[in-house]
Amino acid sequence: MTEGPWGSPTESADRAAEARTPEPAFNTRPAQAWGVFLIVALIGLTYLWQLTAPDPETEFAAALSARSIAEGRWQTLFTSMFMHGGVAHLVMNLSALLPFGLIVARRMGPTVGGQLRFLVFYLLAGLAGNGVWLLMGAGQGGAVVGASGAIFGLWAAVLRMRRDGGPLYPLFSWEVARQMVGPLIANVLVTVAFGVMTAGSGVGGIAWQAHLGGFLFGLATIGLFLPPRQRV
Repeated sequence: MTEGPWGSPTESADRAAEARTPEPAFNTRPAQAWGVFLIVALIGLTYLWQLTAPDPETEFAAALSARSIAEGRWQTLFTSMFMHGGVAHLVMNLSALLPFGLIVARRMGPTVGGQLRFLVFYLLAGLAGNGVWLLMGAGQGGAVVGASGAIFGLWAAVLRMRRDGGPLYPLFSWEVARQMVGPLIANVLVTVAFGVMTAGSGVGGIAWQAHLGGFLFGLATIGLFLPPRQRV
């Protein structure tokens, strides 16, 4: 067997394997995943607006509720995705948005087109989450805010991604099913913990319906947004 340009056949195989192995998501330069940082900036600016809003009714008007839709305020489907119900809610969501968002945005590609696909995917996952909440939870009253639906869409997308950057795992595969245990347990734990922490405070609970909607959207559609070589 002849040697390749990288030296021995063993060295060639090792280097090829290293080339296929993606770097950790946090090694991504901002310019390669600017879609994530744009979303984080919008969430931060929205939270600052919430803190300085002179009238609570003004803030409530931007949240999603059955009332807002009945009154034709469809923009709340979007505005609610950037709002949060306190510092704990904000920090919890950002701690998940950053790692999952960086992974997905990097797979979309650093080009303008790739990052725009990421933004569209993120917003649609959030809309799917809000839509499921309207169908399943809006009848309980109250309003919903937060990026959780979109974040669960990102999480679901990551479950289908191979570490070596190859084609997605099939939707109905053991690899995907095995990894779904984590999101299920996390959702139960967060729901219980948040309910305990906010008991008697007048703050609503976790909108698990939005989590479900975003997760199912991300799981089923991520292949439509990735570059062709990464699809099934």
